[in-house]
Amino acid sequence: MNFKSNEIDNWYQSLAGRFNSKLIISHIKKLFNTSSDKNIVYFGPNEIIKKLLENNNNFNTFYVSLSEYGDLSAEIQKLPFQESSIDNVVLIHSLDINENPHAAFREIDRIMKDDGQIVIAGFNKISPLMIYSILPLKSIFKNKDYVGINRLHDWMSLFSYEVRQIININKIPPINNEKIFRYLRFLNNSFFSKINYFGISYIFFAKKKTYKFILSKNWHKRDNIILGKFSKPVIHNNYER
Repeated sequence: MNFKSNEIDNWYQSLAGRFNSKLIISHIKKLFNTSSDKNIVYFGPNEIIKKLLENNNNFNTFYVSLSEYGDLSAEIQKLPFQESSIDNVVLIHSLDINENPHAAFREIDRIMKDDGQIVIAGFNKISPLMIYSILPLKSIFKNKDYVGINRLHDWMSLFSYEVRQIININKIPPINNEKIFRYLRFLNNSFFSKINYFGISYIFFAKKKTYKFILSKNWHKRDNIILGKFSKPVIHNNYER
């Protein structure tokens, strides 16, 4: 079962959710180039996107959402952008809530320019969130389908993206008891924070590779295989459906 957009929005109003959003926002602001000459598209919970766009003077920035807060109302599989027209994309939990995240990623790839940058934030099951799969605890994280780090890394390779950085953030279990939560904050402020594993959220930062044409005279053959660079890699229909 996928996450629902409204339950993610509600969770980000909680103590644990507010703390997680601050970490996501601070890391993305450090990673991302928002210069005024870039076409940038954002997807995600309104409260997080609103804070990311504070003091943003780029008039080529679009927040795509089916909610009333979006600049454009569109589904992620049917985006109103031309092919190779967007420089940067930020996806926050957009794959977590999508019933067909691979199709959503294909559509993002369609609109991305070569050398474009993408940031993806999602929930990481290989973390304290795993306890909700084992213990009888009521939570939005129980019995959910996660787009895991390894799965996302495979998609990046399939679509020829160079992964620049993978960040695991927030080692604190999503507990709403303030006393316990404050006690566990040492997990983010000590030796544990230096271990880039087991964060309840991850952030992927990647760049779309450019493939240039070469003249046929520059091809060379070895063991009956033609070697050279092409405009796009050949992608067979072995992707997930």
